[in-house]
Amino acid sequence: MKVSCLSVSALLILACGAVAAAAGEGRSISNVNGSVRASPGVAYDSLTTVNGDVRVAKGASAEVAKSVNGEVVLETDSSVGRVSTVNGSVRLENGAKVANEASTVNGGVSLGKGARVGGDVSSVSGEIELEGAEVAGNLTTYNGDIELEGGSRVLGGIHIKKPKDSDNGWRHNSPPEVHICSTCVVHGELRFDRPVELRVDPGAKIGTVIGDQVTRR
Repeated sequence: MKVSCLSVSALLILACGAVAAAAGEGRSISNVNGSVRASPGVAYDSLTTVNGDVRVAKGASAEVAKSVNGEVVLETDSSVGRVSTVNGSVRLENGAKVANEASTVNGGVSLGKGARVGGDVSSVSGEIELEGAEVAGNLTTYNGDIELEGGSRVLGGIHIKKPKDSDNGWRHNSPPEVHICSTCVVHGELRFDRPVELRVDPGAKIGTVIGDQVTRR
């Protein structure tokens, strides 16, 4: 009887050890109905949810941070390989880094001071705001405004695309507004496929402006 109990105990210990080892091979948090939060300073493979926010705490990192219906927030000095959501905003606080792209469909994208995105930043219908940040790729939107402040740098260009439902009334909407501050830089071309209002402050450095429906302010 004692041998049997010891055998069962040993099996339980081995089973628990196996689960811990499997968990140690890669750390991920996923949810369906609820928010996900990374612990400060901890590295993860992925942070994902369907209905809820994703928050990457200060100094934490992940390969992927993704939501469908929720906001994705990178706190100060956190880093992620790729960030995306569908119905929600993407927000990078000061010093946060995204190695590749940051995207949303129905929501805005904001980058704080010292934040950096190594690929493209895109939103279909939300505003894109940079405050002393850098984007290595392009800024792309269909219906959102673009605001560059605080010496922000875009190493690619800016592209405002014509909405796919352009025959269904978008022409009656107010044109997107693009503002580039006096100390900001856009290395690539500014391509506008639809009417826009463009304000470039004196001192700003930008590439070629392409588009026949651009109103300068």
